[in-house]
Amino acid sequence: MRPILLVLTVCVAFGQSAAPPAFEVASVKASAPLEGGAMMFGSGNMRGGPGSTDPGRITYNSVLLKAVVARAYNVKEYQVEGPAWLDSERYDIMATMPQGVTKEQLALMLQGLLAERFKLTLHHENKAIPVYVLSVGKGGPKLKEVDPAVVAAAAPAPPPPPSRVPSKSIPAGMARVMIGMNNRRLEGSLTMARLCDNLSNWVDRPLLDQTDLKGTYEFDLLWTPDESDRIAGQMSMAMAAAGHTPPPPGEAGPGASEPGLSLAQALQTNYGLKLEAKRNPADVIVIEHAEKVPTAN
Repeated sequence: MRPILLVLTVCVAFGQSAAPPAFEVASVKASAPLEGGAMMFGSGNMRGGPGSTDPGRITYNSVLLKAVVARAYNVKEYQVEGPAWLDSERYDIMATMPQGVTKEQLALMLQGLLAERFKLTLHHENKAIPVYVLSVGKGGPKLKEVDPAVVAAAAPAPPPPPSRVPSKSIPAGMARVMIGMNNRRLEGSLTMARLCDNLSNWVDRPLLDQTDLKGTYEFDLLWTPDESDRIAGQMSMAMAAAGHTPPPPGEAGPGASEPGLSLAQALQTNYGLKLEAKRNPADVIVIEHAEKVPTAN
């Protein structure tokens, strides 16, 4: 009988699976309306978690559910599809977690929280979506690389608000966008991936890096948005968490009268970079069901 009991015991042991990681405490509630009927654009403010200054807590203020799903499943927001209210309803989420939680474990915790509080169900699809692709032009790049030692020595703390940062004092690896009546200006030093992330806020579709350039480069990019990009930029102007503000009084900013180069022309002329509109395959998360009102805490 002992061998049989041993076999049964081993089978039971291997049949048991570890419980998925979960938050210690979590609060999820609809955000309060802004005063005076004001509207908020952008995804909201998401702070904390592994790798931040507050690794044992997440604080998400006035976030779109789409943004939380994107964070939980490690995709961009444009890869999340679902009901229209995903782009309008906002939530406040605060949660604590054990010490030593990894980013991967946090993602699983978010997935569990979404399923529990919003009854979220979804599936993956492979779709071709409209994007801009940034690549190196035929003549090669015309970029000035920042010394890697300077980038490594840059302070990890976030810089002061852009309106208070002199144009020559932007830390390596950081940039700001200044807004004129007709033009936009991006100034600072960025990797190509960060450049694309910044510019994605000011155009009407995702912007993907296909340059294969690995350094950090100096940019002083001035362009005139077209009509669709102008609308996207107007929305981004209201993103409190994005850190983009108009230039302070007395500081030289984008021209406000004569139209200039488009973004594609400015990138090609000044930096030897080619910007093209394409359709690229992407893993798209399709939300099948989600409750607009989360379950009570």
